[in-house]
Amino acid sequence: MLRMNKNIKEVIVKIPKRMLNENEHTVVHQERERGDFVYISTKRYVTDYESHTIREAMMKGYIEMSQINLKIASECLHVEYEAQHTVERLVSGG
Repeated sequence: MLRMNKNIKEVIVKIPKRMLNENEHTVVHQERERGDFVYISTKRYVTDYESHTIREAMMKGYIEMSQINLKIASECLHVEYEAQHTVERLVSGG
């Protein structure tokens, strides 16, 4: 919620208790101003959210690609066996 006065802006920010507990120690321990709390909390939240989102997208991609990769591997298995047999034959001289 944003309230505006002539020379003053007041911003009310609702912060989950978990975020408050995690970041309050950082602000107090480093002797920063309370105003830094919102900045630190927001930055940490965005960083965590982005890494979680990327991780979820990659997991989804790996799951979607798994069947395609299995099909490709199955189709090429006979070529692998043929290559192995050829190498063994050439190495053994026969």
